[in-house]
Amino acid sequence: MRLAVIGAGAAGLTCVKQALADGHEVVCFEKYPDLGGIWNPASGGAYAGVRMQSSRMSMPFSDHPPGFAADFPELTEVQAYLRSYAERFGLLRAVRFGHEVVRVAKEGDDWRVTARRAAGGEDSVLVDAVLVANGELWQPRLPAGGLPAPGTGVRVLTSPEYRGAADFAGQRVLVVGGGVSGADIAADLAPHAARVDWSVRRRQLFLPRDIGGVYNDALFSYAGRVAVEEVPYAEYLDWLTEWIPEYMGMYRATGLLPQQGFHGAVHVNEKIIPVVHAGGVHPVVAFDRFTDDGRTVLADGTIGRYDAVVLCLGYEAPDYGFIDGLRREDLYEHHFWRHDPTLAVVNTPVDTEAFGTACPYFEAIGGWVLSVLGGKTTLPGPDERAKWCARHMSALRDMRYLDCWLETIRMGLLSGALPDPAVHFRAYWTLVSSQVDPAQLRPGQVPPVPAVYDGRLDLAGLRHRVLAALPEDVRQRLLTRGEIDEADLAAAARVPAGRELAPWLPYRQRDTGAAASSEGRAA
Repeated sequence: MRLAVIGAGAAGLTCVKQALADGHEVVCFEKYPDLGGIWNPASGGAYAGVRMQSSRMSMPFSDHPPGFAADFPELTEVQAYLRSYAERFGLLRAVRFGHEVVRVAKEGDDWRVTARRAAGGEDSVLVDAVLVANGELWQPRLPAGGLPAPGTGVRVLTSPEYRGAADFAGQRVLVVGGGVSGADIAADLAPHAARVDWSVRRRQLFLPRDIGGVYNDALFSYAGRVAVEEVPYAEYLDWLTEWIPEYMGMYRATGLLPQQGFHGAVHVNEKIIPVVHAGGVHPVVAFDRFTDDGRTVLADGTIGRYDAVVLCLGYEAPDYGFIDGLRREDLYEHHFWRHDPTLAVVNTPVDTEAFGTACPYFEAIGGWVLSVLGGKTTLPGPDERAKWCARHMSALRDMRYLDCWLETIRMGLLSGALPDPAVHFRAYWTLVSSQVDPAQLRPGQVPPVPAVYDGRLDLAGLRHRVLAALPEDVRQRLLTRGEIDEADLAAAARVPAGRELAPWLPYRQRDTGAAASSEGRAA
């Protein structure tokens, strides 16, 4: 097949790599002169000082370990890693840098992709399929009430425009947004600004990258990430107090520790809570609007005057206006255009607060898309795709948590890249009950690597719930083949109706709900 990939960030590069490995003819268009997407410092897609929330253990592609020493790499280290990946697998020959795609349109049975060259003029190609991997973190969200008019004396910038604390020395600054970027920037400003207020709409669970000498993402296995959801939240907080007592003491003293929640609703930042505790950052209530003269109004009516306001309000949905006929509401499973799956989007769904690693997640999406395009796997028919979109894509601002590690397992099963639990249950269970090391996702014999705190969880019970989700005749065949034993078979039969757990490991995605239903497929 002839394929076009749009974007040469982490998602685009793995699509190119896997497509070339499958024998496809590939052209990749990248609007900037260098690769990396938001991890390209010259793109302006990330704020100064940003670091990966995932450790070097879980962030890389499955077949390309990192060469850097940092536990949690920064911008330039991630870009260098992506460059080494592209060079190792010969991907750069497929990339046309300085080419911004301006139109994708159906032309007969083909797709015509037109790109504007930075040097002037346009290029156009005809391809069989298009993989859109242009990223979702480009257009910062602005307040509903708009920005103050120029000349009001307040400097307003969004998080990607933040280039360090030096420009704010001696100033009064309001940072708006209680997510990771707001926490990062507020903590960064504290030693330099005269005062930093941090506008927080609701309390979030911020946890350090290092939990008592253990990477945050090494605490639990894939299966453990689901099993821990049944641990009462108060007990989970007690575990955290045991592991990081000083940090949790500060957290409680600030009054910012959420009293309800779940383990998946985590923001990774080790600085903000100590800085708030020390008085360097002052939490305030939610931001409401700007006045005409540039003052800020908070939700409780407080009016303030600041020298600068940094807006960390998340991002708008990607603009797919260059693709004729595409509406995000028509993306089946968030990735396939339901009308014609030869158009696919390899971006993180925008109605999410994603938690977890990036490279293996994009690798899994790209692998699933290419397995469909190559005929290795199939999608439901047009009517079923339309029903799914009607059910799941009508309220795209209904935010949810996306566990990228568990999504990696789900899509790996859909694409056939991971062991089928109905056939190779032993290999499947070894994978999902091991730590979240991407190397474990590669084909072949996988050695068990227990996660640090899985021993506190009922993984045996979860294993039997997964088995119970398989048909009885499948379980009998697994027994005959030696994939499970008689004790497994008997335990699976005792699982109460309604307690079965699908092998793709459904997990909770909202504060108020239980695990996603199998019908919802974590959507």
